[in-house]
Parts: sequence; structure tokens; C-alpha cells
Amino acid sequence: MIDKVKLVHIEGSTSIYIDAEITDKGDLLFSGQDLGKAPLEVWGDSDYEYQLRIMASNKDQVLLALIEKFYSGNTSLVSEVRGYLESKGIPCEFSSYG
Repeated sequence: MIDKVKLVHIEGSTSIYIDAEITDKGDLLFSGQDLGKAPLEVWGDSDYEYQLRIMASNKDQVLLALIEKFYSGNTSLVSEVRGYLESKGIPCEFSSYG
């Protein structure tokens, strides 16, 4: 099972790295680090680190909120989500009646 993914990996005068992971406690943790020019100008230090933690008990709410944000009104959402899950090797069950 995948427990961590890289979301942003930008290198430049300001390098930005952001990951998401599921912690040992089941929390969803976003962690980021900005390195270089921008944090130096804003914070006086070339390294700025930050985290956003969603407790395990709230992950289902986050999942539904994100699905709503990105798929509301999309009549192809079932086939799109199914195809994406399959491409990632994530098991799902599909059934239809006609």
C-alpha cells in the first residue's frame, strides 16, 4: 500500500516540495518545505517548513469534500474514478443494471 506521495517538486531560486502521507496513526499529513529566495525574503531564513494534519477521524469528510469539489456536475465521474483507481492498482468493484 502506498502511504506517501510527492505532490510538488519544483527546483529553482525558490524550491518547493510538498508531500502527502498517511501517518502510523492514520492521519492525513501534508508537509512542505520552501527553500531559497522567497522564504529568505519573507522570513529571514532560507528554509520554511509547514504541515497540515487531518486527523484519521476526519479523513472521510475530507474525501467527500474533495470528490464534491472536483467531480460535481461531471456525468463521467464514475468511469473516470474507476479508470484512475485501476491505473493505480487500487481495487474497486463496479456493477451496473440495465
